[in-house]
Amino acid sequence: MVDRLNEVIFAIEHESCWTSFVGDFVVRTIKFSVDSEKNYIRSIITLDKAYKGIISKIRKSNSFLGNSSLMLDQNGRIIFDFRKKFRGTVMDTVYLHNGMIIDGFKYNGKEFWRILIYESHLNELLQDLRSKGNIYLIRKSEFEIEDDDLSPQELKILGVAYRTGYFDFPRKIKSDKISKLVDISKSTFIYHLRSAEHKMVKKYLKEIEFLNLPNKLKKDNDNP
Repeated sequence: MVDRLNEVIFAIEHESCWTSFVGDFVVRTIKFSVDSEKNYIRSIITLDKAYKGIISKIRKSNSFLGNSSLMLDQNGRIIFDFRKKFRGTVMDTVYLHNGMIIDGFKYNGKEFWRILIYESHLNELLQDLRSKGNIYLIRKSEFEIEDDDLSPQELKILGVAYRTGYFDFPRKIKSDKISKLVDISKSTFIYHLRSAEHKMVKKYLKEIEFLNLPNKLKKDNDNP
């Protein structure tokens, strides 16, 4: 019997984590690394500056070990680079059950995770997570590899179109002029460009489906 690889999305609510201080706003984990020997996770999170009070709560939490940087980006969002204890965390538990983390964020007192895990390990993982707090299994599906990578020709055409202002408003260059730049016919240029756009939009929509969960949850709460 083949041990299927699953993509699983779940949320966990546990008061022992600084996540419990997160209100009706999103704290996104944009990068992380783990040093299991030194027992720490280095996380870079981002959130709107309107909720800067959460930073002091993170620093006061029992798991906090220190921070490398605290700054505002050009859009006024907080970027916080800090370290916290690894052992006993949700991330530690996922790794112990041979899982891999794809993405994560914090919202409304919960941690939301998107992971890959084999079917044979999933039930034990969920059981261990329940010992830490309330678990909400949002979605489980068999992991599928989709053919959404851009070909070299598509990458070339997309890059030229972007750099020459084809996507600007108003448009700075027309398709017939770009086709001459890359030495192909206008119809071939449009074919490869549309193919590249289709693949990129499809891949992007799949990625943001997970990140759009807060909006979906708000809608569900407003329309019980």
